[in-house]
Amino acid sequence: MATETINLKKLELGIIKIKVNGDSPYLPEPMDMAVLERYNSIKSKKSYSKDDISEEEKVKAKFYYTEDGEKGIPARAFYNSMIRASSYLFEIKQGGMRNIKEGITVTGDILPLKFKKERVIVHWGRTSGMKGSPRKIMRNAFEDWSVELIIQYNKQNLSAEQIINVLNWAGFHIGVGGFRKEKTGNFGSFHVDFK
Repeated sequence: MATETINLKKLELGIIKIKVNGDSPYLPEPMDMAVLERYNSIKSKKSYSKDDISEEEKVKAKFYYTEDGEKGIPARAFYNSMIRASSYLFEIKQGGMRNIKEGITVTGDILPLKFKKERVIVHWGRTSGMKGSPRKIMRNAFEDWSVELIIQYNKQNLSAEQIINVLNWAGFHIGVGGFRKEKTGNFGSFHVDFK
């Protein structure tokens, strides 16, 4: 019986440590648990009680926290932003979004957020349904913010230069958080700190 030789193609991984600085305030948008509960009740055809928690009370809980209890930002926000921005860069287009989607990992879960100022901003939106009555939306805003990212990537498909360019373009075209540029807002934009 003949034995078959298997040649493993070496997976060569690179790591980039990089800092991004916010150009416009970052608005965290964690899932509102009252909305989630209502959605699950409707889905399972159970009755649910009306959400009577005020926006003033809700805004106090609209944060992401690191394991150490610091205010943070999800690593996934930058990962998703990079995937969306990859279509803008011609040198990435050959492999499409898959090059970024499958070729990088922004490590960690909730990353520590450094900021100089925190405040609450108020917007007015509309409820869903036929009437679409006005409703107040309150969000936390972080100004002069920054975060450090550790990005792992496959060196066979991508270069450090390409990744940094995609991240920089993601900051301008897409952004992170609530009311970001991708969602026709003007928040959550950022740039790579080249210092």
